Amino acid sequence: MDLHLHTVASDGGWTPAELVEHLAARGFRVAAVCDHDTMRSVPEAQERAQRHGILLVPGVEVTTRWDGRQWHLLVYGVDLASPRAWSFARLLDYLADQLWAAAERGIQVLERHGYRLPSLREVVNGQPLRPFHVLTAAIRDGHATNLATAHELTKRYGEAMQVDVPLAEAVELAHRAGGYCVLAHPGRNDGDGVLDAERLDRMLEVAAIDGLEAHYRSHSDDDTARYRAMASDRGLLVSAGSDSHAPGFPVNPKPYPASWIAPLLSQLGIEIEPVDDDPWRPGAPDAEQLRATVTRGT
Repeated sequence: MDLHLHTVASDGGWTPAELVEHLAARGFRVAAVCDHDTMRSVPEAQERAQRHGILLVPGVEVTTRWDGRQWHLLVYGVDLASPRAWSFARLLDYLADQLWAAAERGIQVLERHGYRLPSLREVVNGQPLRPFHVLTAAIRDGHATNLATAHELTKRYGEAMQVDVPLAEAVELAHRAGGYCVLAHPGRNDGDGVLDAERLDRMLEVAAIDGLEAHYRSHSDDDTARYRAMASDRGLLVSAGSDSHAPGFPVNPKPYPASWIAPLLSQLGIEIEPVDDDPWRPGAPDAEQLRATVTRGT
């Protein structure tokens, strides 16, 4: 089970077909595609997953802003075809438009300063233009060595290409659409610090998030224990995800035991057989040994 996976629809390298084949070959029973600010890959991934008996949870990782910085919000369980999801779908449309405009500005500012991007068309490869494509093209065309240095290049000329929406608005519209909101990788420091208890309490005063991604590829056991405790003390759900973007990058999908996040799965209509052991403890055996059996999904 892995509830945080990306595809080519945002900044990943997995096609839906490749991702589902990878999951099926390794015995995954539950997964979620959570591309940044889009759900374009979800229908195809769900259709392919169903053929393999995999429950593919619809998801999206919405880029939000609160307290002077960006926060990534995993939204699970929204059916964009449902009338109740109209406002949330419009939010994603808004983000798509803003991301396209930001990418265009990034192209213009780079080319204005002599940085040509001949590889851009190949990088985009038929997908809607995003800032990620501009940064990747800058790397391929020799103007930067990685995404961070490519981003520094555009920021040097006054174009950060950052797009986000208010956290409280995203949570409200997701709830209205029937979704569950989980704060992604709370223990990952991207330069703005990690989520601590004081900040979480202030966040909950303005945005009623539903849970924390306590299990994450770069979290230590201490991180996981801390975020599980913070969630438990506040009646929040716990999620688990690798944040895999491509084969081996930064990691492949991780087989987290479903028992570790059973309450969230239950909210999503997925029931598992109970296990005798504790759901999670520091230093627990390999996930393959503790994987619970999915018994029902709706």
